[in-house]
Amino acid sequence: MADNKPSDSQLRLALAQFLFAQNIDIETLYRALGADLSTAESEAVSHMAGIIDGITLATSKIRTHGLDSWAKN
Repeated sequence: MADNKPSDSQLRLALAQFLFAQNIDIETLYRALGADLSTAESEAVSHMAGIIDGITLATSKIRTHGLDSWAKN
């Protein structure tokens, strides 16, 4: 049986789509999860910041160009 587990990129895209559909700001979600950056290791914070930036960009493009064509623009 093939493993149909989504890739990390697919998971981030699904999260961005969900956040857009629910009109949830990524920073609001982050705070709601109780993440405290002041106690996290700097390398992890940097990596998470990159992911948050990517999700924020995708969400913005979805708002501007629509869900079906956001990646084309």
